[in-house]
Amino acid sequence: MKYILTLLLFSNFAFGQTSQIKWMDPTQMKEQCIDGRGWNDGYTFPYDRLPQKAQSMVRPVLWDLSKHTAGEYINFTTNSSTIYIRLKVKGAQAMAQMPATGVSGVDLYAKGPLGSWSWSKATVNFKDTITYKFENIHDPALFEYFRLYLPLCNAVSWLEIGVPENSTCTLLPAQNEKPIVAYGTSIMHGAYASRPGLGWTNILGRKLNSKMINLGFSGNGQLEPAMIDLINEIDAKLYILDCMPNLWDKTKFSAEEIEKRMRHAQIEIHKKHPGVPIIFTEHCSGKEGINLDTVMAQKYIAVSKISADVFKKMKKEGIKNIYQLTANEIGFNTESTLDGTHPNDIGMIQYANAYYHLIRNKIGLSK
Repeated sequence: MKYILTLLLFSNFAFGQTSQIKWMDPTQMKEQCIDGRGWNDGYTFPYDRLPQKAQSMVRPVLWDLSKHTAGEYINFTTNSSTIYIRLKVKGAQAMAQMPATGVSGVDLYAKGPLGSWSWSKATVNFKDTITYKFENIHDPALFEYFRLYLPLCNAVSWLEIGVPENSTCTLLPAQNEKPIVAYGTSIMHGAYASRPGLGWTNILGRKLNSKMINLGFSGNGQLEPAMIDLINEIDAKLYILDCMPNLWDKTKFSAEEIEKRMRHAQIEIHKKHPGVPIIFTEHCSGKEGINLDTVMAQKYIAVSKISADVFKKMKKEGIKNIYQLTANEIGFNTESTLDGTHPNDIGMIQYANAYYHLIRNKIGLSK
């Protein structure tokens, strides 16, 4: 008993105080409360994005990336104006071009009664155990619920949510609604957002008030049949296929191969989900004026043209319920990316806004 108390006091010392904190482990709840995933069960590890059966279906590198918690979140209610988070991740906490707060950090938002979202700053400590302390939250009773976004580009070993001993906190079950399923590349995965809430799928989920499933895999969103088979298991209201940023290398992916993969995806999805809209997205950096590297730009422009040409042929053939998001509609400029390819926070907002306008104005999904 003395040993347990010592651990509690030591743990709380990291947050600058020694009062008692009660901790909740989302993986130990009676109901599934890890949200933003496409399957209800069958996972090897509680925070995985793909079920265990996928391991034999996809390439090993993609399976490893599916351990990252991109797009996952936990909704909860509390009457506490102070919220604590502690977690441990499995990989390096930061990347050369992406800070630890985006790679391995968490992000807290709260939904107000009119549907608006508010963000909360935190005191952060990145050590072996990562700690966040959110405090001075104005009247928690005003908010419908809080949403904790999990790390974008790392796997979570364990995570706990804490509040003071005399406060209440309830972790909410995962939302039971038809989601938007997004399958793509490192850009969808989260590179290079400064914090999880600024990954474009998370921004779009808040704007549409919709459940989003993020199946972005850095360097490995290649519109593969195995992944189409997997996402086809999810009963979605919209499918986003944003894979052109990983198909630009013509020595590996010819125009004919890209067309084959696009057509296969459309046929298989509409065979199982007739009438459900599909968005095919061009390379977000496939336009002039983003940076001075003309060789890179031409490669991205070329793959966007292939995508656009295939889309036009499909529309001319009378295929319905398919839509296109173009590079021009995404609207990147010289301030939108970190490296000429991956969006910074400005680019992530542009990306989400482009999808939002397409979905709301052309596809017509309700908010």
